[in-house]
Amino acid sequence: MGKRSVLAAILAAIVAMTFSYVAYAQEEQPIPTEEEEASAPSYVFLYKDGELAQVERDITGGNQMVEFAVLELLKGPSEDEVAAGYVTHIPESVKLQYTTVKQDRSEFSVNLSREFMELSGDRDSSLKAMAQIVKTVQEISGIASVGVTVAGEAMGDPPIDAYEALGVTAEEVNAEISGIEPQTEEGSNTGMVLGIVFGALGAILLAILIFYLLKRRKNSGGSAEAKQTSGKKTDSKKAKK
Repeated sequence: MGKRSVLAAILAAIVAMTFSYVAYAQEEQPIPTEEEEASAPSYVFLYKDGELAQVERDITGGNQMVEFAVLELLKGPSEDEVAAGYVTHIPESVKLQYTTVKQDRSEFSVNLSREFMELSGDRDSSLKAMAQIVKTVQEISGIASVGVTVAGEAMGDPPIDAYEALGVTAEEVNAEISGIEPQTEEGSNTGMVLGIVFGALGAILLAILIFYLLKRRKNSGGSAEAKQTSGKKTDSKKAKK
């Protein structure tokens, strides 16, 4: 097989492997349709054994899915969930006032009733309650930055930032949330392994290609030098004649 044929074969192998993995990844993680998104299981977050834990709830899809999820969260654990050890740190009298989302979807905000301030003075419960709300909103909306405000004391008063009012920070809330094991879909581990394998094989083939090109370049340089030396010897012989 000629040098050009070897080079073409290596390049074709790299391209074929790349497209094969892309096709596999697309099969493993298909883009859900609107119907599938609407019927997909949704979760709210309660506490169990001192740790934040997700609980599946039947939440209606659509543009108000986040609002419905927060309403489900504010209901607290069901009787079965209580029997299973789930608890909530959100006062049961808290109500959802309204939600807002920035136009660029960089932040989702939730406004709650004044009852949420019953947590004032209890920093541990405040942190856990905020984590429940923030994680539930993040899960449904897909927006990482979540603001939480509380209605003002009197009608017409501006809302109060819940983080400041309760003495907790967004960093602390996110740290509380980070203790949750990320949910992985079935087969995602297989996709990761295949990605590593394909990547390793591609790297090997690329290394072979680079080695081949460097060797070819070296040989070409040697041939040129040999020709130049041969030419000098020929010219020398001619000069002697």
